[in-house]
Amino acid sequence: MSTCVHTGPGRNGDTEELSPSWPLDSQEDAAAQSSPGPGEEVAEAWDGEQAYLTGLAGQYHLERYPDSYESMSQPPIAHLLHPMLPRAFAFPVDPQVQSAADETAVQLSELLTLPVLMKRSITAPLAAHISLVNKVAVDYFFVELHLEAHYEALQHFLLMEDGEFAQSLSDLLFEKLGAGQTPGELLNPLVLNSVLSKALQCSLHGDSPHASNLSLALKYLPEVFAPNAPDVLSCLELRSAEPWPGGWGRGLPVGRLLSGGSRQVDWPLNVVITEGSLSKYSGVFSFLLQLKLMMWALKDVCFHLKRTALLSHMASSVQFRQLQLFKHEMQHFVRVIQGYVANQILHVTWCEFRARLATVGDLEEIQRAHEEYLHKAVFRGLLTEKAAPVMNIIHSIFSLVLKFRSQLISQAWVPAGGPRGAEHPNFALMQQSYNTFKYYSHFLFKVVTKLVNRGYQPHLEDFLLRINFNNYYQDA
Repeated sequence: MSTCVHTGPGRNGDTEELSPSWPLDSQEDAAAQSSPGPGEEVAEAWDGEQAYLTGLAGQYHLERYPDSYESMSQPPIAHLLHPMLPRAFAFPVDPQVQSAADETAVQLSELLTLPVLMKRSITAPLAAHISLVNKVAVDYFFVELHLEAHYEALQHFLLMEDGEFAQSLSDLLFEKLGAGQTPGELLNPLVLNSVLSKALQCSLHGDSPHASNLSLALKYLPEVFAPNAPDVLSCLELRSAEPWPGGWGRGLPVGRLLSGGSRQVDWPLNVVITEGSLSKYSGVFSFLLQLKLMMWALKDVCFHLKRTALLSHMASSVQFRQLQLFKHEMQHFVRVIQGYVANQILHVTWCEFRARLATVGDLEEIQRAHEEYLHKAVFRGLLTEKAAPVMNIIHSIFSLVLKFRSQLISQAWVPAGGPRGAEHPNFALMQQSYNTFKYYSHFLFKVVTKLVNRGYQPHLEDFLLRINFNNYYQDA
């Protein structure tokens, strides 16, 4: 039998009263204040360690271990070269920590390999100085030496961009040639100096300082002038050169270079205007002179026909009207060739060359741009070895034009009382020359059409558009 004993609040039957006068809550508070817990001990220890480390850091200036390596990809370069180096070579620097960045660059350089250090420490300064030297050299050639003005002078005179000069020079030469002068009479310094001086007087750029350096020179002296040859004056060339040290007047090299000679441009312009480039200019000049000869020959044919019509009343002559049609078709063909060459060489190629010169950075690029310009002029003028078959056809057509003129002026018209009017003794020969010309011109049109369709020379599309503007050759 058990006995129940009431112990009261906060007490149980198994526990004896330890402090009968203190309540239980007051005893717990006093115990908590008298003995600290384990959490507070850990916190106090951590605070003490942090205070100790802070004191050491302040005393020894400890550096934070780097955790970002982005600057390793940038070359460590001294800031002396920063203003003259491109942005790609510049080390990222905060203006507020300039000295710290310099020390960082030195420390990072110790982690790079020797080849990388040599490349980044030597190549970048050299590239900077080379860039400065190239810029100074280019400015010297364009500003001090007026290189672009020299190129324009070559364009005006050797490529016959100056129409008044080219027309006057060619007319004076061909009039003397048509008068029957021998090579000794025409190709002498006195005559050629007079021809060149008159041509420069008609020129729009005759008073330029570069015009005084022009001279007509002989590559060789022919024994006789070949009849009906389009390149009859291929022995003659126009040169643009600086004066010799002793000085010479305009055209005097004609007497000095009868056996040939080197083309000369004064130093330092001969660095970019080489002897090879002047040779290409001479080749283009010879071809343009042939075109001028064709135009002069057809103009002379027109003059003779008009003179005959005024003197002999040829309005009723059937042969006269047919010769007018022959002359008109020949003149159309030659003008198409001349227009094509003028557009492709004097305009398109020149504009491309000017655009390229605006982007050059050193002398090699200037020379390369000039060589590419001349290469395009020779290529588009059909003066390359690959275009020789096409040029042979054109030369044959030019020979037929000269032959047609010779047949016309060699005989006088014979008056006739019949319905056909006056007749020309060489009309059958002239008709044969025209038929051959027509065959060659149509054959040339077919060849050029195939070249364009195969994409060999796209610039010949301009020639096809000009010669077949009204579908004359296509319909035939």
